[in-house]
Amino acid sequence: PSKARMFEALIEFIEDTVFGLINRILDEQPTAQARCEAILGVLLGFAARNPGLSRILVGDALTGENERLRTRIMQFYDRLETQLKQILREAESKGELPIGNPSAAAANLMLATVEGRMNQFVRSGFSQAPLERWDQQWGLLSASLFPTR
Repeated sequence: PSKARMFEALIEFIEDTVFGLINRILDEQPTAQARCEAILGVLLGFAARNPGLSRILVGDALTGENERLRTRIMQFYDRLETQLKQILREAESKGELPIGNPSAAAANLMLATVEGRMNQFVRSGFSQAPLERWDQQWGLLSASLFPTR
């Protein structure tokens, strides 16, 4: 099998695993805040447990590879961002979040934060764990994204 096919299989494994866990979170967590926290935690935990796959997720392992692989990773992140936006929009319609909440900006901020944590993990040679200080960071993020009324 070619190297590109091997990467495609790994990307498929990442997608199946992460989105399988996200579907469970959507079934089990009642609030948007809990859902977002759990989804971001799953992404960071997955990265921490799978350093080699983290290199694929941040594009590091795909340098010089077929552009199709980079496109698949971009689609993975687009799908994640869409899922976060959907959670926030549903929360708005249920009254959990104020009407007019900037759900697109909030979803993008959450995803950018997680991507940044994964990049730090890879860049540090896997010494700076993605979940290091995450509880405090999530507290700061969620305080602004999910204001109490």
